Order: sequence, then C-alpha cells, then structure tokens
Amino acid sequence: MTVQGFLGLTWEDDGLPLIEPPWNSPVLADPSFLFPHETITGSWVLFAHTVWGIRRYESHDGFVWLDQGMAVRNAMRAFCRPVAGGFILFYEAYKPFAVPLQILPRPPRWKSRLEYRASPDLREWSSPEIALKPDLSWMKDEKLGEAVSNPCLVEVNGSWRLYFSASLAWIDDCGFCEPRFIGAAESPSFSGPFAPRTEPLIDPSLDELPGVLGAGAMKVIPLEDGYVGLQNKIYRDPSGHSRSALFVLRSDDGLAWFPARKEPLLAPSTGWRQSHVYACDCRRAPDGAWLLYYNARDGWYKSSGRERIGRIIGR
Repeated sequence: MTVQGFLGLTWEDDGLPLIEPPWNSPVLADPSFLFPHETITGSWVLFAHTVWGIRRYESHDGFVWLDQGMAVRNAMRAFCRPVAGGFILFYEAYKPFAVPLQILPRPPRWKSRLEYRASPDLREWSSPEIALKPDLSWMKDEKLGEAVSNPCLVEVNGSWRLYFSASLAWIDDCGFCEPRFIGAAESPSFSGPFAPRTEPLIDPSLDELPGVLGAGAMKVIPLEDGYVGLQNKIYRDPSGHSRSALFVLRSDDGLAWFPARKEPLLAPSTGWRQSHVYACDCRRAPDGAWLLYYNARDGWYKSSGRERIGRIIGR
C-alpha cells in the first residue's frame, strides 16, 4: 500500500473499550499485538502495561480478550514483533515501584531505559538486554529525570531503526509526565547495539499545532513509497486542558516528518475517551484491513483517570 492509500482509508469506530484494566491498576495502556498467523498457538496476542508491569492477553477473534498474567514486571510501553527464531519484546524498564510512587505529591525523579527480551513462544522470555540508555543531553530533564520510552522497531533496507520517545514534559492538570521528544537509533541487527542519532527527529517546540506540550509516542509504518507515523501529540486545548490525540504524519525517508492531515485520526470525545487518546499499534491483517489498537483516558488528574484499550478498523 502507498502512503496515499493509507490516508484514504475509512475507519470504523464503535467507540467501545475492549479491555478494562485489572483490579489493582487504574490503567491498561500502550498495546502491541500479534495476528493469529504469527503466533505458535494460532491466537491473537496483545501486550499492555499496568502500573506494575506488562501483561499478556489472548483472543480468538481480536475483540474479546483474556488476561494471561504478567509478562514482564517493572516495565511499560511494550512493542512486540516476530523475528528470526521467535519473538522480540522491547519495553521501557524502570526501578521497582517507580510507577506507583508517581502518585505522591512530589514524585521522585524518573529514570528508565529501553530493554528487550526474546522468546520462542511468547510465554518464556530470555533475560533482559539493554537496547538504549538516556545518555544524550536531550534525553534528560534536570528536574524531572531521564527517560527513553515507547520503542518501535522497523526494518529499513536490511538494517534496523528503533524509534523511541525521550526526556519528559510535566503535564500539570494530570500530575504526571509525558514524553517530550521522539528520536531514532540505528543498528545492523534487530537486537542491537543501537546507535542513537545525536538530535531528536521531532521536537514539540517546532510543531505547527498550537499548544503542544510533548511529542508523546509514534508508531511508524513502512509503506511502498514512504512511511506513515501515528503520533499521539500531547497538547493544550483552547480551554487550557491537556489533551492527547492521534495524528498522522508522513515521511519519504522515515527521518524528516511532516503532517499528513490537519485533523487527528482519533481524538478525545466522551466517556472512557473523555480526556486523552494515547499510544497505538497499527498493522495490516491478511485480509487487507488495518487494525489499530490504542488506549484512552477518561479524566485528567492522576488519582481520578482510568485508561482502557479500544480498537478502530481501516478499510
């Protein structure tokens, strides 16, 4: 499919959440999924994180999902794909209890890195390997901490590019941070080592959209004649509330990005999507349909909002 073909898709949205967070977490976020023809069991598999770590879900139809328990503790923002020899799972790793401690009035400075684990079957995982640390100056904030997050691995002309978010932006009406920049790192292998580019690809201070607070996350889709990026920009609306919506970007080389359309693909509305629409995973099914799983939030301040996972389908 071409970039223009993707931009011409019609998206079906039933507006329903598909997966609720478990009882011990107010959030279930940042889904990454696999199709049945990719898995050992022939089931749909989805990873998403709670405040305690990344959980695995399975489904027979991609609509009704069953919780299969914890996959990786002290981890968030998963990205899973089939690779030679099995599967690879990238994620943001942090210190134990770092996420629950963010509920404090003065949370400790954040510190995270990107790790990955390999698996032959999506159940048993190897020991973690470091993919990327926040070593460059633009990946750090003096007051808020240092972070690399939201991994997205793409094959580019026989080598590999790891897109990621970096640094932190404080969102005052939510009481927590969101990613500030989006960058990229290169490697000849899907398992690294990854060499980050010296400057970010996307800087919110240069965004054409008024009131952008942070770059959020971006999932990159290689197409026949270029790339599409699905970015959940964090911005302030005219009333002063923070928002997050999914915007579509386009690129010829996957490095220089431009808005593909002015209006967001998916924006906050009502109910479980009242305040923010966050990160997504979007992939093309064997029948040609595009499935986009995402999470959304129903309130602002950290003690009041809940996050659930939904889906839209493009044809």
